[in-house]
Amino acid sequence: MRIPGFLLIRQAIVCAIVILALLGSGCSRSKRQESGSAVPPSVITLTPALWFSPSLTTATVPYLDACGKAASVPVSGPLLEAVPKKLGRVLTGVTPQFGDEQTIVSDGVVEVGLGLKQIDLTIPRQVKGTYPVTITLGMEVVFLAADGALLFSEKLEGAGRGEVDVTEQSCEVRGLELLVLEAVEQVTEAMARRVSESVRVREYAELRKTLAPTVLGATPAGRPVAGGTQGAGTAPAVGQISATVAAQPTAALSFHAIIRDENHDQLLQQDEALTIEIEVTNEGRAEAKGVEVVVGGMDELAAHFPPVVPVGDLRPGEIKRTSVTKQVTALKESIHGELVLSLRSATPVASVPPAKKFAFTVKPGKSDTVVAVPDVDLLPKSMGPFKQSKAVVIAIGVGRFRSGHVSSVKYAGHDAEVMAEYLREIGNIPDDRIRVLRDTHALKLDLTETFEEWLPQRTDASTVVYVFFSGRALVDGGTGAVSLVPHDGTTATPNRLYPVHQLQQSLYRLPIQRAILIFDVSLEPMPGTDPAAAPPPHWETSASERKGHVMWMVGNRALQEAHAYEEGRHGLFTYHLLRGLQGLADLDRDGTVVAGELCLYARGEVVRAAREQFGNEQEPLCVPPPGQEAMVRIHPLARGNNPKPVSTVKKTEPTEDPTAQTPKPMEIGAGR
Repeated sequence: MRIPGFLLIRQAIVCAIVILALLGSGCSRSKRQESGSAVPPSVITLTPALWFSPSLTTATVPYLDACGKAASVPVSGPLLEAVPKKLGRVLTGVTPQFGDEQTIVSDGVVEVGLGLKQIDLTIPRQVKGTYPVTITLGMEVVFLAADGALLFSEKLEGAGRGEVDVTEQSCEVRGLELLVLEAVEQVTEAMARRVSESVRVREYAELRKTLAPTVLGATPAGRPVAGGTQGAGTAPAVGQISATVAAQPTAALSFHAIIRDENHDQLLQQDEALTIEIEVTNEGRAEAKGVEVVVGGMDELAAHFPPVVPVGDLRPGEIKRTSVTKQVTALKESIHGELVLSLRSATPVASVPPAKKFAFTVKPGKSDTVVAVPDVDLLPKSMGPFKQSKAVVIAIGVGRFRSGHVSSVKYAGHDAEVMAEYLREIGNIPDDRIRVLRDTHALKLDLTETFEEWLPQRTDASTVVYVFFSGRALVDGGTGAVSLVPHDGTTATPNRLYPVHQLQQSLYRLPIQRAILIFDVSLEPMPGTDPAAAPPPHWETSASERKGHVMWMVGNRALQEAHAYEEGRHGLFTYHLLRGLQGLADLDRDGTVVAGELCLYARGEVVRAAREQFGNEQEPLCVPPPGQEAMVRIHPLARGNNPKPVSTVKKTEPTEDPTAQTPKPMEIGAGR
């Protein structure tokens, strides 16, 4: 069999990674393991037939090339190679079958089909450059026993994210094949993991050990086979799988859990309340009875909760939510540990969701030491003014939500008000060019009207737009796309969210000079997404040719609650941004705070404070990062007020970014 060139590239990359990881042992180690006769204990002793749906065997993903013409990239080849290889890791073997030769062997059949297939890519026609792209593949997997009973049914997704290249002379988009391999790797890895975790599949394997082998598809003519009364040597058509599933209904459970401490800082102290919020969904066709969540993990934490949290019976398609709150008391020493939540049911289910783990730092008592913290709500007179008559400020703070299922965000509204006042005072910006949206005035409709109607009326080629958002956001489990939660938004209804890419597209349609986007957000995955398998938040979604005109300052790069800084009465990231705007972010001490300096300063302070005060990680994100020579990084924001004595230096980027040497204009929005 001839192996496509991009598969050879992939194999070479994998081998190189293995060589580095094993310090010179090469790829021979994995080959020896594959050739061994012993079956690892985790492997399921079944050898089912493997059917590929036509939706997979002929699959391509359509997109528009650099000339705007319809094109497609094939995905069937990598899938046909990866599916049996991944299933062969968790089963003793699979027997791929094609066309009219399909039969159901004694160990049943696994049918694999392709559902969602899309490429998120925007390319200006024949414009040379590098562009971000996401390729998403959705796969449907059904495992039937030899008698047609449903053992396993799942819909899975995988995504490949990266960049592609376009040249001036060609319509070709280069780099899609490697991203296809990444998406295939993710979705097939998820398939293998879920099959391996299926209780029904493992129980069936134990049962098969006591039965004599038969081949149902090769029976005498007229004998029934799984899926219908067909002739010898035939098997159920793809469409008949659903009929078999309906005839053998089972429950399929998934669950989403969030654990919140009272201060939302993942640092537990004496007498602080800890809440477990649970959402369980029955995605199967049968009722699940006696569903409950088992609480385990570190004894000192788990002891505060009941060992089992009952959820109850769930009808097909039903969603149930429950929560339990307990006060953490009698802590004797500082410790690091985790709570582990696992799901179980009194009736058989198609698969068991993996346990969810939550790490915490526990301290025995609150400190009695009072540390003087500067009050950033008092604007220092030395901040400005800079002349920014063409600047526009949009500050949004959503700390309270209409839905009781969305947790509040402390200080979000206050963050927005103070940040807007800082920018107004520093730049002497007219009031009619500043809009502040708080809580009940920050509905999805308000955000849409602000960015699509109010803002365009106030912009031209010399406008600098400042956008600040403090609140909560959700991250898509397949693509990593971020959506903001407005006051009327809910975590369970995606169409009530405000996608960041919609905000970004609104900005890119305007003839502005540049934009500074600041997000102090608590990030959590969309309901039903496993946080451990979720992709990182993806902020830049399109229009890469304007990356150099936009600065992103994001309070945390990972899925987590953003820390609230109680002493400073602000979000931790917002507090240090405001301190930086007071002049402390002038890292080279030349009298001016630029955008790159402000983000670097806040990032360093937040990382340090999170470790020292909260005992965990929170690392802000600065895009573009140091060293990319983007003009937006040297955009002046405030006057410096760094008290440390230094020698006079010429203004450049901070030492982390030595490549940017362009002097900064002192008048913002001057259109240079």
